[in-house]
Amino acid sequence: MLIDSKSKNNKPSWAEDKLSQIPTMVSDISRKISEYRQSYRELVRDAEVFFEEYPQDYRRLTVLKHKVNTYQDQIEFIENYRKEKGKYPSIKGQPSAQRYMARLVAQQTNSDNELRALEDKLRVQSNKRYEHLDHLTDYMLNLLNGERTFSQFLGTIALSTPSPKEKVRHIRNERYKPIYITALTIALFEELRLKSTFETPFLKEELNKLFPQGEHFSLMVDKGISDDASNHTFKPMPADIKMAYRENLLKPIAKAALLQSIGMHSPEANQILGDDRYRKLNQSERTKLLAIIEKKTADYLKLGVGIPTIKYTSKEHKDTFVTHERRQLAFMLKMLESLKAERHELGDLLRIPMTYASFLLSTKEDFDYQQIYRAYDILDQGRVDKQYRAEHVNAFLKMVGRFPLGSGLYVIQQESGQIEKAIVSSLYPVDVDEPICKIITRRQIQFLSQAEFIISKKSNLFFQECRIESQYDLEFFHLRYKNEFTWNATDVWENQVPAIEFWKRDDKRRYNGVFNPDSY
Repeated sequence: MLIDSKSKNNKPSWAEDKLSQIPTMVSDISRKISEYRQSYRELVRDAEVFFEEYPQDYRRLTVLKHKVNTYQDQIEFIENYRKEKGKYPSIKGQPSAQRYMARLVAQQTNSDNELRALEDKLRVQSNKRYEHLDHLTDYMLNLLNGERTFSQFLGTIALSTPSPKEKVRHIRNERYKPIYITALTIALFEELRLKSTFETPFLKEELNKLFPQGEHFSLMVDKGISDDASNHTFKPMPADIKMAYRENLLKPIAKAALLQSIGMHSPEANQILGDDRYRKLNQSERTKLLAIIEKKTADYLKLGVGIPTIKYTSKEHKDTFVTHERRQLAFMLKMLESLKAERHELGDLLRIPMTYASFLLSTKEDFDYQQIYRAYDILDQGRVDKQYRAEHVNAFLKMVGRFPLGSGLYVIQQESGQIEKAIVSSLYPVDVDEPICKIITRRQIQFLSQAEFIISKKSNLFFQECRIESQYDLEFFHLRYKNEFTWNATDVWENQVPAIEFWKRDDKRRYNGVFNPDSY
């Protein structure tokens, strides 16, 4: 099929058991991403109901608690008076204190029953939300295990986005964006954990408990992957440490990332957004919207999800569980609150992936696909301008490279000198300017193999140096490519490039260097 022309359109068994749910087949990952998106959509729909109902529910809760306490105070006053004086007090406007006392008891009982029913309803709802959110994060962390599945997860989302002209692009990207941000946040945290320290007490304490000194375990290590330039100094994480890491650290981080924009689905936010939620807001609208999102997201986390109610086996069990959940909840709220602060280690952990995702999964009306290649430079400039912490940006950009996962490049193939199409297929390039790709054509005809290539800077048409030093005339590039030396890989995804074939790869990466005409 011709696709040469430019696109137009010692480990505990419980840990092993849980980790065995991690998908290994490409088709499994694609299917699970679709299921995950649907499950997240269900969470959003439930959040919309919560935002509609919770103000009235919690006002009613406050009123009922006040009534019960007021009745109780009156009953205790009358009872204490009778015990001290040996008779009931005279109550203004009440011919019989005893009958008044009986009415108070009946009213208190009714209000108490209403209160218990409302509390039970809210408890059941929050438990369901907690369980749904917990399953969602479990589901995602099963997908985000090792560099290979991380790359497939993020790449599949990026390559599945609709083209800029498709009407469904805004809706699809809005639904995918929190999932994409969460995956990037987890990956960034893992990078920072390996290379720097944290000041946040919660992170310091948990990391010190989890990882022994001198042991270099990484969530991203894949067995058997090699290339000439890599030097793996980290070892795969044992199952017991991995599960504790997931439960105690990655889950609260993932939950905060997944919920960072949930407040956008509140009636107050919808009132500002109006009929077109994807339009460009003025500064006043944007400021109001951000304040609403912050407030409503915190309410959802505290009141809509909160701390689950479970059956405890002992007082010690209850104390341990509640303390653990309170610490995690406080950390998640702190993480979301930190979004307002520049260069905060928790805020930037979220803000950098959010900025990156705004390019890769844009919901703007005037979106141009070429803008995704600016994401690297925008974040790097943010580092220079001190908008973000330098160590956070450096770790993130080294992880994603200059060319986003799933993006399309034109490459001069080292062996033939032909210009071929390539798609970025892996995170963690050794050099940010030399992406890891699958070259998907041979002599400009579709050709898929399991080989991955590190694309040298001098063989990538994106760089002027490559074009100047190549065997092609500059006029040829101008006429053929119209100064666009990248291409939209989403246009060929699945209909010409099947995911199950594209994501297959062997365990060796080749280096695509400079073509030598004399050796051809």
